[in-house]
Amino acid sequence: MLNKVNGIVLRRVPYGDSHLIITFLAEHGRKIAVMARNARKSKKFGSALDLFYENLFIFSQFRGMGTLTSVDTISSHYVLRSDIHRLTYAQYIAELIDRAIEEDEENKYCYQLLKFGLDKMTEGHQPAVVALIVSLKLMPLYGYKPNFYMSEVDQSTDAKTFTAYSFKYNSVITTAQIEHDPHAIRLSNRSLYLLNLLAELPLDQFSHIAIQDDTVRVMEQLVFRLYDEFTGVYLKSRKILEQLN
Repeated sequence: MLNKVNGIVLRRVPYGDSHLIITFLAEHGRKIAVMARNARKSKKFGSALDLFYENLFIFSQFRGMGTLTSVDTISSHYVLRSDIHRLTYAQYIAELIDRAIEEDEENKYCYQLLKFGLDKMTEGHQPAVVALIVSLKLMPLYGYKPNFYMSEVDQSTDAKTFTAYSFKYNSVITTAQIEHDPHAIRLSNRSLYLLNLLAELPLDQFSHIAIQDDTVRVMEQLVFRLYDEFTGVYLKSRKILEQLN
C-alpha cells in the first residue's frame, strides 16, 4: 500500500552501510518510522531527510516498517542550521515533543507545536521564547500543569503581588507568603507575569514578543526546574543549552 503523509523529520539513524531509518512526526500526530534505502550512498533524497525538514513523505507499507519511496520538501527550515542557538533550541523542542508521544500514540497538537516552534524560529523570533511557549504547553502531556495564575495560599489572583514560585504549593506566591515556603524560588513580578502569558497564549494569536535575554534566562531556569521536579525527563539538548547559555 502506498501512503502519502505530510510530516517533519524527528530522527535519523544509520542502518547498515547505506540505509537510514527516518522517524517523522506526521501531521495527524503519529510518529512514523520508514526505511530510506541507500540514502547514505545515493542522492535520491538529497538533503530532505535532515532533521526538521517538513516533507510530503511517500512510502510503501504492507506490514512492519515502511519503505520510503520519495519525498517532496515543503520547508527545509534552513535558517535553523545557520545559528548554533537556533539549532540547539530546535533540537530541544523536537526532543521534548518526541519524548512526550508514545510510539503507538496519536496527538495532533504535538505536530502543531513542533511546526509552530520550527516555523517561528525560522521567521526570526527569539528561539528561547518560542521554546518556552512549547515547553509550557507540553507540560500537561507529561502529567503536570504549573500555576502562574493564582496563589494557592490564599487563592489571590492579583498578578501584581506575585514574586516567587513555590514547589510546595505548586503556585505563584507573594513576598508576604514566602514565610510559608522558605524554599520558594524568587523571580521578578514581570517574569512570572510573562510565564503566565506564554502559558495561556493561543498559538494562532502569537505575533511578536520581545523579552530581554536576562529575563528569558530566569524564566527558562524555572521551567527547567519544574521539568526536573515534576516530570523527571532528561534531554541531551537541554544539557547543551545550559552550556551555551
